[in-house]
Amino acid sequence: MSNQSLATVATHVVDQYSAAGKTLNNAYRATVERVLGDAKGRFVKALEARSLPLINDQVKSELVNAQDVLAGFMLKGVQTAYDRADQAIETIATRTNSGIQSIDSTVARVESAFNIANLDAVRALVAPGATLASQIADKVAEGAKALEARIGAVVEQGTEVAVVAKPARRVARKA
Repeated sequence: MSNQSLATVATHVVDQYSAAGKTLNNAYRATVERVLGDAKGRFVKALEARSLPLINDQVKSELVNAQDVLAGFMLKGVQTAYDRADQAIETIATRTNSGIQSIDSTVARVESAFNIANLDAVRALVAPGATLASQIADKVAEGAKALEARIGAVVEQGTEVAVVAKPARRVARKA
């Protein structure tokens, strides 16, 4: 591996981890959106299924609208947080890649200025580790994409999870 290819491998590793971070971020975002949507659906079903005293159709409609506003507020906050996380990932990757290119150009200048030939031996020693790091980064990115695909399939199916309520327990009073 040459000096340029070590820098290329390092850049590839950073890009793969960046892509994995963004993919996981999107998967978490989809999960939160699904949870909020499911909670909204359960709230509406619970409200419609029960006839509660002093709650007519107008009150039910207002409760549903209030829940929509609350869910929208929560969703907007979640989306803002995930957008900022994406920006942070992008900024970190950009700065890291810039540092890699800077180090690469500095090493090339030092090598040419002082006519250092020993760096080839160092590159040969580091090459297997760089290749392994690249392969690990590829696997991490593949795993993140598989997780996103799995979560995406769950979101598309719209599966509902049945929650089993525990029976109420009476507390014995001490005399």
